Parts: sequence; C-alpha cells; structure tokens
Amino acid sequence: MQTTLREASQADADAVSKLIHASFSVLAAADWSESARATFLAESAPPALAAAIASSALSLVAISDARPVGVLLMPSPRLLALLFVHPSCLRHGIARKLWEEARSTIEANHPEAQTVELNATPNSVPFYRAIGFAPISTEFEFRGCRATRMACWLPARSRGCDVGDAP
Repeated sequence: MQTTLREASQADADAVSKLIHASFSVLAAADWSESARATFLAESAPPALAAAIASSALSLVAISDARPVGVLLMPSPRLLALLFVHPSCLRHGIARKLWEEARSTIEANHPEAQTVELNATPNSVPFYRAIGFAPISTEFEFRGCRATRMACWLPARSRGCDVGDAP
C-alpha cells in the first residue's frame, strides 16, 4: 500500500471525520459508555474537527489511493490527541509512519518539548508501547472513557534507552 503524508487542512475534515468514526466504532467504542461515545463522535464531527485542525500545532493525514487512511492531530507539541487509521488499513505501518513524522517534526521545531503524552484506549496500549510510549498511570475511567495515560520521552532514542518495541 503506497501511502503519502501531508499536513491536514480544514478541507479534509469531512473525510477524516468519517475515517475517525469508522476506526473508533471498531477499535474503541465498546470500552466506553454510551454518553462518552456520543461525546467523542460529536467532538470529531466535521465542524469540530475542522476547528481542531485549524488550531493544532501539528495535523497530518495519510493518503492512499486519493483518500485519507490515517490521521494524527496534536493540539500542542506535547499532546497527541488523535491517531487513527481506517480499519481496512491496519497493520500497514500507517500509524507508525504518522507518529515518526510527528516525532521528527517536534524534535526539529520544538526542542523544548521533551515529552509527548496521550490517553490510550485499552486496545491501543500495545501499539503505543511499540512506538516508544510508556504508561504513566494505571487504566482509569473518566466520564465514561477508559484509558491509560502514556508518555514518550523524546530524548530516549538518541540516548539509547527508547522503550519502543521493548517486550
């Protein structure tokens, strides 16, 4: 699968929202309460997503066959808010490619950002561990969402102590 990355734009909001909703419904929704699912879907609907893209520190979209197949959104260089891949495109390295591009961009343009944090759904914890994030909390439930807080210490790679792909 040939995939290219580019900066996301507000014009991508509709297609990216559909991608997020498809992925969320398959991979995360079962672990969340009905009200939490409804809130997430509303917050990732096209108008809200367009606003989030416009105000983000970094937003990337992965394109394959002229359609979005992955998205990454960081409201600040220290917070990864969204990383989704279309369910039909899982295990093709798209999420890893999006994260590596984001990591490189942060390291080059925001040296003050030493750590990136995120809330990982139960199904996504193994993936985030594989790309260098480590849990900084136990699993918790907040407003009907189940998650584990995780962080990636960016200097770890250059110092030979990155936890990515660790057992």
